[in-house]
Amino acid sequence: MLNILALVYRDQNKYKEAAHLLNDALSIREKTLGKDHPAVAATLNNLAVLYGKRGKYKEAEPLCKRALEIREKVLGKDHPDVAKQLNNLALLCQNQGKYEEVEYYYCRALEIYERRLGPDDPNVAKTKNNLASCYLKQGKYKEAEILYKEILTQAHEKEFGSVDAENKPIWMHAEEREECKSKDCYGDYGGWYKNCKVNSPTVNTTLRNLGALYRRQGKMEAAETLEECALRSRKQGGVELQRDGDRRRSRESLSSVKYESPSEAGEDGSVDWNGDGSLVLRRAGSMGKLRDVIRRSSEMLVKKLQGNERQTCTNTQCLVSSHTTCS
Repeated sequence: MLNILALVYRDQNKYKEAAHLLNDALSIREKTLGKDHPAVAATLNNLAVLYGKRGKYKEAEPLCKRALEIREKVLGKDHPDVAKQLNNLALLCQNQGKYEEVEYYYCRALEIYERRLGPDDPNVAKTKNNLASCYLKQGKYKEAEILYKEILTQAHEKEFGSVDAENKPIWMHAEEREECKSKDCYGDYGGWYKNCKVNSPTVNTTLRNLGALYRRQGKMEAAETLEECALRSRKQGGVELQRDGDRRRSRESLSSVKYESPSEAGEDGSVDWNGDGSLVLRRAGSMGKLRDVIRRSSEMLVKKLQGNERQTCTNTQCLVSSHTTCS
């Protein structure tokens, strides 16, 4: 409950209060559950995300690393939740310019997702997109381009089957149009987004990012092809995009970091932290009522835990006193 109340305070920009609550929750969980419990890792991650939101990346990194160590110890080094933690750690390192570490963490997360969840799992595409963003920041355009094309090819094959001369993914059509440099070579590539209602933010982001990469390479026709496809697929799939100067991207283009999901941390709320600094609380119903209920429940929980501690101390004192009398 303290974790959820911390999210409410965060949503009100009360960062100090949120940090205090998360530290209290961390202390309680360590005492009651042990320092290597998954719930402790969840709170460490939430605290790391809060620090990251405030730009305190150096303070956040060791918390995230400790959460990773706990999960590796409890769940095993190839568990999907370990991959999720690796993604979070990668973004914190990316914001500090530690690109070698970023690549290592993303590549390891990608390997886990592909092996445990399969190549079609959405986390595979998301992690590839995140790794490609890291490559772009380092000027490794070829490596980024390969990953973007893999994502789009996978999405195409999932919808239309294996790629062949008559069944090409959108990026191939885009490059053919670039070679033609003529509207007459537009072909029927438009059928891709007309028949396939792209409702994946990751795929839409990839279209935007690869389009931006084409522009950097001077491939304007190819860039426009992907950008138009992204625009139409957004209208069909309801994907919400953001703009940042001349670079267009969705909320996922800088690889989001998430608070723990309800299934793992036992909480009722979820928060997304985006690389652009925005943080969105998902909630239902009245915020005021939710806050009041959480506060009352949290206070009751703390009092109960404090009462148990006092009772334990009292029993210990009685035992000591009884022992002294007998002697």
